[in-house]
Amino acid sequence: MRSRIAFAASGIIICLLLQTTILEYIKINNIKPNLLLVFIVSVALLRGNIEGAVNGFFAGLMWDIVSGKVIGFYALLGMYLGLIVGSLNKRIYRDNIFVALFFTFSYSIIFETVVYFFGVFLKGNTDFLNFFTKIIFPEALYNTASAILIFFIVVRADRRINKAQKLLRKY
Repeated sequence: MRSRIAFAASGIIICLLLQTTILEYIKINNIKPNLLLVFIVSVALLRGNIEGAVNGFFAGLMWDIVSGKVIGFYALLGMYLGLIVGSLNKRIYRDNIFVALFFTFSYSIIFETVVYFFGVFLKGNTDFLNFFTKIIFPEALYNTASAILIFFIVVRADRRINKAQKLLRKY
């Protein structure tokens, strides 16, 4: 249990640090991937809705603290994202990379559309098609590309943690 908490906390911190430092210099058309979203989807696919929701909440809370906007907005979005993706993990083959890529792409679009609606649309900007083609869709593609590496790391860590926990149960 402690190893899962330590992995989740370190994964959230590493993704947040990468997103706010290094990825600022790797932008393509002023768009960078949302590594926290990819991490939430990966953990939720592998571990289920409870761990997905908890990881999503704390990842979103960290993003709220870093972004300096309203505290709780990204925390709620991350929690709901982890809950929804994690609730589907029993019905699918969750170790498949294509499943992770599909969910990362689709939930990136949903996540960014919700952010657009509450952050931009309610302020009076109603040009959704422009926002979708210039920001939401390219970011979803970028998230999907970054999901390959992050999902691979999360799967390997999950297998190691499971193996260590099975060894501990023997004694």
